[in-house]
Amino acid sequence: MPTLQSFSHNVRDTLDNIAEGWQHLWQKAKSAITHYSPQEGSDESNVPASVRSNRWGLLIADVKETDKSLEISLESPGMTPGDFDIKVERQTLIVCGQKNYESDRTQGRFHVTERAFGSFERLIPLPCLVNEDEALATYKNGVLHIVLPKKSKSGVRKITVT
Repeated sequence: MPTLQSFSHNVRDTLDNIAEGWQHLWQKAKSAITHYSPQEGSDESNVPASVRSNRWGLLIADVKETDKSLEISLESPGMTPGDFDIKVERQTLIVCGQKNYESDRTQGRFHVTERAFGSFERLIPLPCLVNEDEALATYKNGVLHIVLPKKSKSGVRKITVT
C-alpha cells in the first residue's frame, strides 16, 4: 500500500474512533447535561464574564432499584440542603435548585472556569411508581441522596365469584 493511502487509512480509522468515543460519551452524559439560568433580578456585575458565560454543567445521577425503593444519588457540590426543591410528578423525579457564585474571592483571576452557576432543573425518569409522601432526602459531601419507596402493587385484586 503506498504511503499516502496508508496515511489516509490511518487518519480515517483515528477519526472513526474519535467519533465513536464522542458518541458513547454523549449517550452516557446527555441526560446529565443541565442548563443553569441566572436568577431573575440577580446582580451579576461582580461575577466574572467567564462564569456568566458558562451556563451548562453536569449533574451526574445514579438510580438504584431495590426490592422496596429507588435510591437516587445526584452529585451537586457547593450547595446546601436549602438550595434544593424536589418533587415527583408522574414517573419523573424533578430536582430544582440554585447554585450561587461565591463572590468572596477578591484576589487573583480565573483562567479556567468550568463550574456552572444559577438556577437549574434536572428531570430523572423513574422506572416504577413511587410513594412520594414517604420520600427522604439528605445532602452530604456534595451528594444529594433521595430514597423513594415503591408504591405497593395494590389496586388489582382478584375477586372470586360465589
